[in-house]
Amino acid sequence: MKKIYNPLLIVLLVITGFTSLAQNSPFEFGVKGGLNLSSLSFNNNTIPTNRIKPGVNIGFTTTYNFRQNFFLQSGLSFTTKGAEIKGEAPMGFDYNLVYPGREAVLKSNQLYLQVPIYAGYRLDVLPGTRLVLTAGPYVAYGIGGKTQLTGDILYGDMIDYSTLEEKTFASRGLERFDVGIGTGIGVDFGRAIVGLTYELGLKDIGPSGTVYWPFYSNSYKNRNASLSLEYKF
Repeated sequence: MKKIYNPLLIVLLVITGFTSLAQNSPFEFGVKGGLNLSSLSFNNNTIPTNRIKPGVNIGFTTTYNFRQNFFLQSGLSFTTKGAEIKGEAPMGFDYNLVYPGREAVLKSNQLYLQVPIYAGYRLDVLPGTRLVLTAGPYVAYGIGGKTQLTGDILYGDMIDYSTLEEKTFASRGLERFDVGIGTGIGVDFGRAIVGLTYELGLKDIGPSGTVYWPFYSNSYKNRNASLSLEYKF
């Protein structure tokens, strides 16, 4: 039994000490996760506008508290972005790889590691409840994902309704590095914060080399709205 209790006691002491240190420090640490609704912004007005793709985000946060309810927050998160576009083909291919016919679908899956640097302010509204406002830049790096195009595909002199697939961040895909700004609003209940955030990508992450299916020869910019729950230690 001692072999079981001793490790548990050590873990309990570490957690207790960590929590005590956080209470006596301007720093706060937490975990955060939630749901995304992402899309891509294009400079081609003929691309269908129904582009929303659901996703997830999960990570940890580090907050530095200043006086008078001001704070600075950063951290590291894993987040999924992209778009799911449905519409009549062709969907932006100059050489008509996808022919007009049945509905075409483009699914762009983008997996990122992301670091925000947000300034924030807490506004007391009720005892034990505060309104939280945040804004600032973020940087992200693409670590994976695949992009698929489904439609009436031309194969020589034959047309077949099928799916083409390419790695999202391969040499013929999107650029991995992204930067943008985000703003959010939330409700702080003490240890738990429920928040809404909107992110606006500023960098064109479109393919820099030869465009290959299933990508557009276009400008790509990320857009993402998220609902998240943060728990502070």
